[in-house]
Amino acid sequence: MLQHQCENYTIDRSDKVEDKEIKKEEANVADEATKDFEPTEGAQEAGSEDTKKKVKKSKQEIKIDELEAQLEKLKADTKKDREAYLLAKADLENVRKRVEENAIIDRKYAAMGLVSDLIVPVDMLVKASSMETEDPQMKNFLIGFQMIANQISTILKNDGLTEIEALKGKPFDHNIHQAISKEHVDGVEPGQILEVLQTGYKYKDRLIKPAMVKVSE
Repeated sequence: MLQHQCENYTIDRSDKVEDKEIKKEEANVADEATKDFEPTEGAQEAGSEDTKKKVKKSKQEIKIDELEAQLEKLKADTKKDREAYLLAKADLENVRKRVEENAIIDRKYAAMGLVSDLIVPVDMLVKASSMETEDPQMKNFLIGFQMIANQISTILKNDGLTEIEALKGKPFDHNIHQAISKEHVDGVEPGQILEVLQTGYKYKDRLIKPAMVKVSE
């Protein structure tokens, strides 16, 4: 009986030892399988380098985008500055042209004030020289007045002074004539010049003094 129990114990122990050996072997196999899937040191370094390259590339792309954005902004600013420059240049040219035109006009009409001031005394000389007299001495004076008036008139005409046309029977023009009086005349249409009371003048193309006239109504 005791011998039989000992044999059974020996068998059970052998089975347990065998089970342990099997489990140990399975563990070794699992370890080997796991080693096959563990990355090597070289693989880890390669993966790290790839990651670094991707990060570096991403940073470079961001930098390129920023630089391109700055370039576009500079282009826009340059275009805006050029447009402002061209506008300022055009304004300057316009101002220069106006200044030159005004200078030409000023030179053209520089003597207009003096000419205008001389018209009245010249008219007085002309009227005085037209007086009729029987006195020989007075006639000589009047001839002298006429000569002086003619000389001054010639100088003024050479500088651009002209008499305004205001002939009897011509239509009244409010741009160059001034109606001093009106009179009804049979057979004459309204608005016709009946008489020139005072000569009018233009200096070049500017009106200095309108002709004073009597007009029909």
